[in-house]
Amino acid sequence: MKKIILVPLAVVVFSSCNTTKPTAEVSKPTTETKDQVVKYEILSESAYQGREEKSFEVIKDNTSLLKLYQDINDTKVPKVDFSKSRIVALFLGQRNSGGYSIKVKNIEEKGNKIIITTQEIAPDGMATMSITNPFTILKINSTKEIIIL
Repeated sequence: MKKIILVPLAVVVFSSCNTTKPTAEVSKPTTETKDQVVKYEILSESAYQGREEKSFEVIKDNTSLLKLYQDINDTKVPKVDFSKSRIVALFLGQRNSGGYSIKVKNIEEKGNKIIITTQEIAPDGMATMSITNPFTILKINSTKEIIIL
């Protein structure tokens, strides 16, 4: 009887372990304007290692980028040309179960500003019972002012 209970429990525990993983999404154009296409690349996203409070951060220099990657315990810091790009970190904050994430819903260029609309994803159905801190880090191929909604 104990084996029957332990096997499903072990499956849940091992399947809930998630590490920071880079995604294969590269240079996804989202909005075309008369000026240019706004492109971005997701560098990293995870349900763990994010910040406890919901926050957004725009990174404009290598020192801040190194600190960000130290904060999320990731040693694979990307090389970024900050004369052409910016890094945006989206932190959802601490959640009491798995299944949560924060995504980019839309990116649009309006004049001299880039407006990023985020979307919070909640679990649909059963989720792991572990505390999570979801985040997404992306590179925006622009140096214009970034506004995050």
